[in-house]
Amino acid sequence: MEVDISLDYSPGEVRNHHRFYVTTGGVVIEIEKALFKIHRHFLTQYSPTLEGLFQLPQEKESPRMGEQSISIKGDSYRGWEVLLGLFYRDNHLEPASTSWYDAMMLLPVAHKYCMEAIETSILEWINKASKSKAQIIELINVTKALDMYDSFEKAVKELADARWELTFEDAQEMGLFAFYMVTRIYSNCCLECRKPSRSVCFQCRKAMRSVARLRDNNSWRI
Repeated sequence: MEVDISLDYSPGEVRNHHRFYVTTGGVVIEIEKALFKIHRHFLTQYSPTLEGLFQLPQEKESPRMGEQSISIKGDSYRGWEVLLGLFYRDNHLEPASTSWYDAMMLLPVAHKYCMEAIETSILEWINKASKSKAQIIELINVTKALDMYDSFEKAVKELADARWELTFEDAQEMGLFAFYMVTRIYSNCCLECRKPSRSVCFQCRKAMRSVARLRDNNSWRI
């Protein structure tokens, strides 16, 4: 039988993950076309949501080993690869490193499963990281999709403060509300009002109220 060596688990047949199918693991999870066999302890200590999920009966039979598996819909196997890489590291003596790709893949998983400690660490890393225009726009879209308004607003402000020239394609990608906030609100906010100790002037306060109304109407998701 020919062994499937593909590392892309979005197409093809359901198969064991090449790295995170641990023979001593206690639970099998199917995400897209990947089967992860892992130790539930690593996940349940960070996520009460997953702790409850793992207590459910595993009714679906894994196609290769005859084992029972939990099928999770809507998740990206890439996000789980990054998450499991935190626990199953190749060298535990080396400090863990984070890339922008890792952060963007991991944030949706941590947020969905209420992994507060991991999510906080990711957001702290993101806030400190030096970001390109494309990365900030990606962050705007990710936080919007996750319904994380505070992080969304912070990314919009960062984009406005950077004073990059925005193209039509940028506007299409980030959405109407984010583009409006950047071009009509924060970019026009006077420099004095941006200082933390400064009282906000009438015009800037009026603009902020406009943003608040749109936020309350859920227009920020547009």
